Amino acid sequence: MPGLGWGVALVVALAAAAGMALSTRHAETGQTVDELVASHVRAGLSARDIDVISTDRHTVKPWFNGRLDYAPPVEDLSASGFPLVGGRLDYVGRRRVAVLVYRYRQHVIDVYVRPAGGGGETVPYATVSQGYALDRWEAVGMTWWAVTDAEPSALAAFRTALDARLGAARSE
Repeated sequence: MPGLGWGVALVVALAAAAGMALSTRHAETGQTVDELVASHVRAGLSARDIDVISTDRHTVKPWFNGRLDYAPPVEDLSASGFPLVGGRLDYVGRRRVAVLVYRYRQHVIDVYVRPAGGGGETVPYATVSQGYALDRWEAVGMTWWAVTDAEPSALAAFRTALDARLGAARSE
């Protein structure tokens, strides 16, 4: 069976390539998590944590015009206990991103929004890093990352409320 050696070598090479790809993706996600936590903490330490202060999505959404090459969806979630308080620009993953700022009780929830398709982050992902809850998902053609110091269950409730509102907005 002279061909068996090549078949085994091919399987081993493919497995190694797949392992390296997964390892690289995991490292990129870890780097993004670190960048987002640092951004969230910096914003909380700064007197400039919000560039446009408004609870009106019709004020926040147009503020991003000309500042980004995309239009982030902006939803009011105050009826669900997560009022919009404004937005800002930030730089994450080597690009400018919209940050929507919401509140939950005494906690800030920073929601980083960018067009989907940048880096293969299609699988939802939730974690806790340095005491901050993070959640990533895709909806309406965007990748969403939410960061807060509130409990992960509060962040999950926020995501549920936002997804419901985004779904309702699409059908309007």
